[in-house]
Amino acid sequence: MLNRKTMVARSTDTKGSGGDADLTIRPLRIDDAGTVSAMLLEQPPDYARFFYAFDFSEAQIADVLAKKIKDVYSGMFWRGELVGIFMLRGWDDGYDVPSFGVFVAEKYRGGAFMRISLDVAKLICRLSGAERLMATIHPDNISPRGAVRLGFLNTGKKTEAGNIVYQMDL
Repeated sequence: MLNRKTMVARSTDTKGSGGDADLTIRPLRIDDAGTVSAMLLEQPPDYARFFYAFDFSEAQIADVLAKKIKDVYSGMFWRGELVGIFMLRGWDDGYDVPSFGVFVAEKYRGGAFMRISLDVAKLICRLSGAERLMATIHPDNISPRGAVRLGFLNTGKKTEAGNIVYQMDL
């Protein structure tokens, strides 16, 4: 049986992390570009085909992270492994309504990481004063019914790439 002293000792190490059992969500840094690139490149091409926010090269990802000002690029780490990323983009371009994007590694698909990233993104938006959130979603990636279950409403608009524009009031 664990006593309180043992639990405290196991719950934090010297860096304030709970160790290998942690789920950590944090902003991505320029030095994370190689890790992000490797995670994206490890995915089957058919699985990753709807993610085109940026090219998968380390240099391109480092450039995106270096240039961000208000936009948000965060990583989700499970037991030290990058399992997904999410983004809130558009603030740097002057938009009031950020665009949400997420990519979860195929190995962790269906494990609630997408829902967790959306919940964290909504919190960030609220704390930043945004009243709405948008997403452009290809109908072959997430069905319109799935987007509605997540809380998005179809705006009736489509992009040139065939994506449907959804919005969510916060």
